[in-house]
Amino acid sequence: MKNCPKCGQPRKGEAFKCPSCDVFYSQLDEFLYEEQQALEKNTLTGRLKIVWAATDRKQALREQMADIWQSTPLKTKITLFTIFAFVFALVVSVM
Repeated sequence: MKNCPKCGQPRKGEAFKCPSCDVFYSQLDEFLYEEQQALEKNTLTGRLKIVWAATDRKQALREQMADIWQSTPLKTKITLFTIFAFVFALVVSVM
């Protein structure tokens, strides 16, 4: 869609929303925008933006770390524990 359905302003570039009235150009644009936001939320950059935007950054960081840990598969957790235990054993044996 080349014009805003509400105000008729022409579309500029690849924007999903009209800059003047904040309405999506089409339902497909709304779906793509939501999908892009969900993907960005799960990246490191998106999570850091959430932490920086929060008023209590320590609490926001804790929440993001807890969310990452809960979404990590069990096999990955076991692998990480094994690696840390092995490195700890190597460091202790050298001392």
